[in-house]
Amino acid sequence: MSKEIVVDNLRFPFDTGVRLLKLKYGNNCIFGELEDFWDDIVPLTFKEIAQFENLEKRRVGINALGLERLIQSVNPTLVDSKTIKKTTMWVDTNGELVEHEYDDTYELYKVSKDYFNEGLDEYRGMNDDVYYVKCKDTSTDREYLIWVDIRRVLTVNGNKYTWGDIKDEDCCAIEAISWTIQVDVEKGGIEKIVRQGDCILVKPKPDAKILHNQRHLTKDEYLSLIVAES
Repeated sequence: MSKEIVVDNLRFPFDTGVRLLKLKYGNNCIFGELEDFWDDIVPLTFKEIAQFENLEKRRVGINALGLERLIQSVNPTLVDSKTIKKTTMWVDTNGELVEHEYDDTYELYKVSKDYFNEGLDEYRGMNDDVYYVKCKDTSTDREYLIWVDIRRVLTVNGNKYTWGDIKDEDCCAIEAISWTIQVDVEKGGIEKIVRQGDCILVKPKPDAKILHNQRHLTKDEYLSLIVAES
């Protein structure tokens, strides 16, 4: 049996796994069994990561690559940018609710499918370009990158189209970020939403219907229902 390495709960062939670890940790080797040849390991490149057929493995590789190196590798195109002026209740370091005013900016970027399809035939390659939303943590100002399925963003709440070419003018950064949140409360049944980092807390109205399957949050819900963030 060939040797494997587990990274973020996914199994990679040994050679690929050590190169992924080198990409993630750089010169800082924290694995005693790899110390003897750590300096000789060549990190994976974006183009190699893009060839992973398993989407979860591709996600792990891109996370290891990081935002700055990714941008340098793929030359993304800014499709849409929206800034929301917010006045909201913010939980401070003492756990107290305080009023906080800030500009919350969301940027939607497109990466050409050609970066992912190099070396693949037409049956294995991607049909669409790839999109991600860049946003900031409201309390630490740290930037985050969240990949979105833009075709599903455009159709999941009954908007626009399913087939045909995707047009930049139809893409909205706020629709994209709202799509990343899923809830099990019917539309119109949410009283308010509290966001603490990646944790989303939803308070339904007393008579709200709880759904068997989760749905994606709408743009209007995202803009109007988030009352506190930290």
